[in-house]
Amino acid sequence: MSGASVKFEKIRSWCDELDRGLSETLREDRELLADGVNGGWLEAYRMWDGQAYMITRVERGKLTCCCYQGARVVEAMQWMWDRARALGLTDIVFFTRRPGLARLLRRFPFELDDYVFRARVA
Repeated sequence: MSGASVKFEKIRSWCDELDRGLSETLREDRELLADGVNGGWLEAYRMWDGQAYMITRVERGKLTCCCYQGARVVEAMQWMWDRARALGLTDIVFFTRRPGLARLLRRFPFELDDYVFRARVA
């Protein structure tokens, strides 16, 4: 399976389609992500005619998947892997609330790097 077969369309400004396509993952970060896409420091993509949506950034040698929702996550990760190598980046980073994702992505050498502790006070 090659990442080159991924059909990506870059979305250059925040729109209702991104709100719908990322509705299960946006949560409290929606405004920050929208500002980043509109400001050009984050990149938003429609993949496979809307089967998936993703927001990424490149910073300090890392390709970070900020937000992903939809199908074909292994193929999308292969694209990210190929893109990171082509850009000479050292790492791919993603955050998830779904630990089962590790099983889907086991062909890639990911390792747990951080834990997030959150205490709601209000």
